[in-house]
Amino acid sequence: MTNIRQRLLHQPAVYRTFKYLIAPPTVVGTVVSDHLNVPSGARVLDVGCGFGDYAGFFADQKYTGIDHNKSYIEMARSLNPGADFLVADVADPVICDSGPYDLVFLSGVLHHLRDDQVRALATNVAAVLHPDGRFVAAEPVFHEGQRLSSRLLIAADRGQSVRDERGYTSLLDDAFGTVNATYRFDLLRVPYSHLIIEARSRADQE
Repeated sequence: MTNIRQRLLHQPAVYRTFKYLIAPPTVVGTVVSDHLNVPSGARVLDVGCGFGDYAGFFADQKYTGIDHNKSYIEMARSLNPGADFLVADVADPVICDSGPYDLVFLSGVLHHLRDDQVRALATNVAAVLHPDGRFVAAEPVFHEGQRLSSRLLIAADRGQSVRDERGYTSLLDDAFGTVNATYRFDLLRVPYSHLIIEARSRADQE
């Protein structure tokens, strides 16, 4: 059953329909206004950009969206003409050469990665981040006192590495100077717990 679900959600049309069933149309704007504000002209890198849902909110910035899924990138390009989308990884030369970035963010990526993959990603992000820049991640999270319905929904996610707060932040400590986290319980139509993680480079602390 898990493999069937994963194959279905890997299809752009299926995944997009499912996402819009549980997420209100205002959710992306809320995350941007509350957590991803950057000045006009700033360089923004959206890691695991999917269909480019965030691209329209960065029309005044130098936005680049990257994803490993070619089908997602193709749909992102069709939905966001003029925005820059690439099938690429953070460590790819084309991404490194376009930096440094004032904001590197990702939504729902870390809980799909093993611990060693998160550490490697954090190291690569820190390498392309401007000294005054920020890394922000939004992830499902387990925590004490969590509603059972929220915990069950998160446990059913196709990402198999959902963590608690310390489980996420401890993997970023070596790459960044400071790592902070904020809980959000109001982003979806269903009971759900998100952790918004914000990290800054070590150079920013010197």
